[in-house]
Amino acid sequence: MSDTAEEAKQVRKTRSRRSTQAGVKLEDVARLAKVSTATASRVINAPSTVTEKTRRRVEAAIAELGWIPHGAAQALASQRTRTIGALIPTLGHQTIATMLESLQQALGSGGYTLLLGRPDASEARTLDQAAKMVQNGVECLVIMGEDHPQELFTMLEQRKVLHVIVYTTGAFGRTNCIGIDNYDEMSNMVRYLIDLGHRSFGVIAANYAHNDRIRLRINGIQDTLAKEGIAVRPQHFKIVPQWTIGCGREGMRAIIEEPMRPTAVICTNDYLASGAVIEAKAQGLSVPADISISGFDDIELARHVDPPLTTVDVPSREMGQVIANYVMNVLDGEEIALPIRVNAQLIIRSSTGAPREMDI
Repeated sequence: MSDTAEEAKQVRKTRSRRSTQAGVKLEDVARLAKVSTATASRVINAPSTVTEKTRRRVEAAIAELGWIPHGAAQALASQRTRTIGALIPTLGHQTIATMLESLQQALGSGGYTLLLGRPDASEARTLDQAAKMVQNGVECLVIMGEDHPQELFTMLEQRKVLHVIVYTTGAFGRTNCIGIDNYDEMSNMVRYLIDLGHRSFGVIAANYAHNDRIRLRINGIQDTLAKEGIAVRPQHFKIVPQWTIGCGREGMRAIIEEPMRPTAVICTNDYLASGAVIEAKAQGLSVPADISISGFDDIELARHVDPPLTTVDVPSREMGQVIANYVMNVLDGEEIALPIRVNAQLIIRSSTGAPREMDI
């Protein structure tokens, strides 16, 4: 075993005997790199003042130990920054924005500050956003959904940073969740359409390769239909690039162009469903007489599109409040069991109806 490897082993042994709140410190990095703490600090804060050889040694030690500078903890002996981070994929979706607004208002009332980061399909960007938030001393990280690299959760667990996954109830293995049951709520929608008499279905969904919430909704559609011996024909299952109104129109246009048009089209959000309604009418179809269309979320547009959308009302404002209360109470020392389910509600409007006999 090399001297460096042995040194790392000794540092890890020392660290394990410390309070779990302490974690890896700059002194550990300096010891492994065989430099003074002051030199290690200069590598972080003023790298141009040290030699390249020294900088490489310190950086290698940082990578080996998984150290992240905790600026706020260095400044505050109490280590209470009263700062919460949130990794949110978009602010353009009304339901997500409303949840975030509610979260911020509730946290603000409790004396907390909310920092926002926007992850994407790039694992490196997600990890970088999270690391910067930890560096800035967040006491908790709010994460949208479970579809994130394992390295993110490992880093948060190593640093003992409280984190909660929102907008879902933990169907893919993680239980520290607060949100709606996307599978069950979509299943309720499908059962309603089946009860109306529909047996031929189309689906319009945005690409869900990195979105476990939409994947759960798709699973809810497929499993509920399968119980009735029904499957969506491949030509009627349209995956569009984004969750926008324009993509909803694109998906509906592709479905209408196929033979044996379905009697009902299920969309995984209201933006897609609104676009589907607009396109169906532009193609000369009557909604719901010729084709029923449903959405999910109950954004404001769902009530004003013609005809108004049958959808699932996601209680986004309530969800934001529940998340904030959980975070503040746990940080104050309370023990609260997770997951916490926030119930959504099926909203029936005039975009859906019984299919015509000749279409069944």
